[in-house]
Amino acid sequence: MKWLLALIVFSTNSYAQDIIVFAHRGFRGLNPENTLTAFKEALHHTSTVEMDIMISKNMDVVVTHDAVINSKIYTDKQGKALSKDNKNIIYELNTNELSDYTLGILPNSAFPEQSKLKETIPTLENVMQELTKYSQSKGLSRPHYFIETKISENTDDQYHPKPKEVVELLVKVLKKYIKPDEVIIQSFDSRTLSYIKKYYPEYKTCLLDKKKQPLSKYLTELDFKPDYFSPSFKEITPQTLKESKQFAVPLVGGNSNSKKEVEQMQKWGIQYVISDYPYKMLKN
Repeated sequence: MKWLLALIVFSTNSYAQDIIVFAHRGFRGLNPENTLTAFKEALHHTSTVEMDIMISKNMDVVVTHDAVINSKIYTDKQGKALSKDNKNIIYELNTNELSDYTLGILPNSAFPEQSKLKETIPTLENVMQELTKYSQSKGLSRPHYFIETKISENTDDQYHPKPKEVVELLVKVLKKYIKPDEVIIQSFDSRTLSYIKKYYPEYKTCLLDKKKQPLSKYLTELDFKPDYFSPSFKEITPQTLKESKQFAVPLVGGNSNSKKEVEQMQKWGIQYVISDYPYKMLKN
């Protein structure tokens, strides 16, 4: 009860401001995740698309969430279901081999509104090329990106290269297509963000709240200060809000599909939130 009262008091002392909704995995509420169609649709509702990257065998940066081809959402090229014990690792497949897997045919019970499509895993380069052209052709704002490196120390050299190589490959693409202020690089993996801060400080970073602990504790463990900190809604406490201001590390509200939660975060003065349904979160 004391915690709830403290949040109520804090919210009355904060101010509501316009929010920017990051389209989680593109626009997963209505379109298959991390696909070109999803990203293009999202740009009609928000200028910032959130996506995940992995590295293919031939060292392309590819846009997908899972290290292993997910049989729950992917089929083979002919649309046939994959074996449930499928162990096809992204990092062991060349980019052209990834086109043998199709996304968007199988229904997604978690997102029943998803459209039926037939798309393959895109490269980040392809995504940035296409979204730049699409936004220009439709008179939309230039795309911004919230990109997550899906790596962890436990799976180095098994599911992905080590952080240095991942970052170098990612930055090579970023430099080719966008300006540093058009992207925030996010990760649960502090090694990724530390490397960026040391060698590419022009790029903003966001630490994802892996350990469910206060920002102040993270800062004692890290050798850098992230530009943003992203906890889930349920992890945001008066301490979180206070420390965000104290250390000048703005919050990015973790993925929420509740308009009530998003409105509450707005009242707390949080400007950035992530959602599978950006169009619903922005409706009055």
